[in-house]
Parts: sequence; C-alpha cells; structure tokens
Amino acid sequence: MCTARPLFWMSLVVLAGCASNRTGNGTFNAHISSPFDIVEAVVRGDSLWTTLRYGGGFRTHTFALEATGAATKSLPRQQPLRLVHDADGDMGRALISEDRSFDLRPFRDPGRGMIVLRLEGWHGRLEYTYTP
Repeated sequence: MCTARPLFWMSLVVLAGCASNRTGNGTFNAHISSPFDIVEAVVRGDSLWTTLRYGGGFRTHTFALEATGAATKSLPRQQPLRLVHDADGDMGRALISEDRSFDLRPFRDPGRGMIVLRLEGWHGRLEYTYTP
C-alpha cells in the first residue's frame, strides 16, 4: 500500500488553506487584521483621529479604515466601520502607542450633513458633521 499519495493530498490541503494579509497583486487584504487596541477616537473636520496601541517594533505597520456594511436607513444614518491592522509579520514585543488619522469623506451621506460612525472596538459616539 502506497502512503505517499495521501500525504501529498493532505499537505496540498494544508498549503491551500493558509492565508496571507496580502492579496496576489500585493495589496492589503482587509479581511485579516492583526491585534490592536483603540485607546482614543475623535472626529475632527473630515478626519477620524485615533490613538492606537499594538505590539511590534521591527516592521512598518499599516492601518486602513473600511466600512463593514451599508449605512443604516434610520435617522440619523449610522455607518458601521472598522480599522484593519497589517503588522507585516512583526513579532516584536514592544508596546507601541501612536496617533493615526483617517479620511472620512468616503463615508459621507450625500443627502445629509451628518452621519454617526459606529467604529468596531470603540464604544463612544462619533458624529461626523460636514457640508453636503
């Protein structure tokens, strides 16, 4: 009985199931996020200003703000959002705290001058007011 063939298929399944934070074309895969904490979040003008804390110290970390669904139809409209963290495989043990800002203009409701942002991992109310 040959055992090489089942081992080959099992290893192929394992390799196919491995995920990466980057897509095939080198862009960030926002469905996978490295751990981090939101220490502070506030809206100033057209930006979400945050203080973020995460482990690392050896590589460049990137963050992206993305919608996790459509804005609600109820008034005031509410936009669910989340921050996605790409640690680029950084295994450093330093606890890093840094300020980052994110552009909120893509999340404007064209018919209104205000939208409530529901940021995953943050329990405070974030109101984004702008001129439609």
